[in-house]
Amino acid sequence: MDAFSQKCQKGQAALIALLVLTIATTVGLSLIGRSTTDLSITRNLEESARAFSAAEAGVENALRTGVATTVPLDQSTGTTYNVTVASVSANANTSLVLPSKTLPETTETIWLTNHKGDGSIDDTVPLYTASSIDVCWSAETVTPALIASLLYKYRDGSYRVAKGAYDPDNTRASTDKFSAPTAISGGCGNSTNTTYKQTITFASFTPAIDPTQDVLIALRLRLAYSGGQLAVNPAQALPFQGNQIVSVGKTAGGTNRKIVVYQEYKSPSSLFDAAIFSQGSFSH
Repeated sequence: MDAFSQKCQKGQAALIALLVLTIATTVGLSLIGRSTTDLSITRNLEESARAFSAAEAGVENALRTGVATTVPLDQSTGTTYNVTVASVSANANTSLVLPSKTLPETTETIWLTNHKGDGSIDDTVPLYTASSIDVCWSAETVTPALIASLLYKYRDGSYRVAKGAYDPDNTRASTDKFSAPTAISGGCGNSTNTTYKQTITFASFTPAIDPTQDVLIALRLRLAYSGGQLAVNPAQALPFQGNQIVSVGKTAGGTNRKIVVYQEYKSPSSLFDAAIFSQGSFSH
């Protein structure tokens, strides 16, 4: 083999070695980059989990104590939570929008009287004495109908229920026998995302309810046929409906996670909304 051929073979070997080295370097760098990315993702997930756990701890503490706090949860990781507790209510002619859409056949409770410190109802004297209250709900793909039950203490000391049902869909009127709502556009205002409105006038029930003499306890609202957004617009300030708890967990790395919880007062079972009540004896 002449010297020229030997030089060509050596050149080819060097080129192959260079190509192998290049491929190996590329693969190595790719593995290193992927490992770095995996470590970063893992670290972010761990930070997120710590922040979320801290936020959950804040909610649990607020539910137990009812107090807003800022607490360093873990000194070693610098994890803290900050909790705010705000009362949920509504002033006169100011809409109270429920925090999320109501599922069909799910009952929501709007309290019209105060609660005592132990959580029991204070039904000694009338609190909501306005003659009416507006209830609004949204338009959905399937139009929801509203079923309202008013729980109240009659002036003779007996507890009673008055019911009303309102359906914006005229095609169902002959079947469900519901009344048409007061308004089928506008709702309680654009900010409430509602379309339909029913002004519930207490004197229109039989027997007539007088809010200055009868203690209005709660308004129970249920949507039929479809779920939707509910809102109420009271003619006077509503009593406290419960608390809104906002808990933000934070890690030393700056990761934040927020949890919002609504702590409502206990309400009657939805079974009572479908029960038949009679003030006298049944006969057959």
